Amino acid sequence: MTDLAGSTLRLLRQNGRQSSPDPRSRRDPATSAEVYGATDVGLVRDRNEDQFLVARLARALDVEQSSIAIDKNAHEAGCPQGRLLMVADGMGGVPGGDVASAVAIDAMTGYAFAMMPWIQAAGYSQPDLLSEGLRQALHDCEARMHRVARRKGLDENMGTTLTIAYVTWPVLHVVHVGDSRCYLFRGGELSRLTRDHTIAQELVDRRALTERQAAQSRFSSMLTNAVGGSHEAVVDLHRLELSEGDELLLCSDGLSTLVRDRQLHDLMARGGSVRDRVTALIEAAKGAGGDDNITAVLAHF
Repeated sequence: MTDLAGSTLRLLRQNGRQSSPDPRSRRDPATSAEVYGATDVGLVRDRNEDQFLVARLARALDVEQSSIAIDKNAHEAGCPQGRLLMVADGMGGVPGGDVASAVAIDAMTGYAFAMMPWIQAAGYSQPDLLSEGLRQALHDCEARMHRVARRKGLDENMGTTLTIAYVTWPVLHVVHVGDSRCYLFRGGELSRLTRDHTIAQELVDRRALTERQAAQSRFSSMLTNAVGGSHEAVVDLHRLELSEGDELLLCSDGLSTLVRDRQLHDLMARGGSVRDRVTALIEAAKGAGGDDNITAVLAHF
């Protein structure tokens, strides 16, 4: 598996050699992609605090799969065709993690559908527009989370991770807060597109721990950034161009901490339907102990 910096440089080089898709082509790989998501409580927890969503973007939001109820009628407008994938993992140790992750998915679904097409249409010469829009959307999401917590009598410090893949072919936007992950599988190589917002990752950045040590450290589950919680979220944004045949995997840390990089690569590389491979990934995490909730969303373009 490649590191984030190396994979980003390589992707930029590859994308620089790619030609733009023929706009006359009737097939849109984003909307015709094979996509499947699933979530499992695991073998230890008594409640699932993970949430996910898979949706097709057209004139209305077509929710294909979700762990929460989404009002489709609330999202109707003209927008570029595409795909929306999300994974959120409620913070453990604070009551209401499942509520926090559900609120985040619901709130950011509305934003992604209503606003991101307009921001994208404004042109990529204005990256601050996307950044500011997302910052405000997350601020509104956190305010909503606090209101829900007060109404339900939950801890107002409840929070969640949030990883979003927004695809309008061939452009992928990744929006990331926390330690859920987004991977790209291209040409037999697996690259992680997100950076964990954890104490363990900060120690790796300072060269105080190796990647292997960090994966086994108690600090690996200690978040430094989340949607909600006691501090305002800081969002990471990534943009790259996809190619036909690429695969995206979004997952919670209940998968990534138990299914190591080599095994994750091998399970992705073995082929078969996305549903079969999502099932295999979840079963691998359970086979390794299943001590957390496990969520995976896999898209083949």
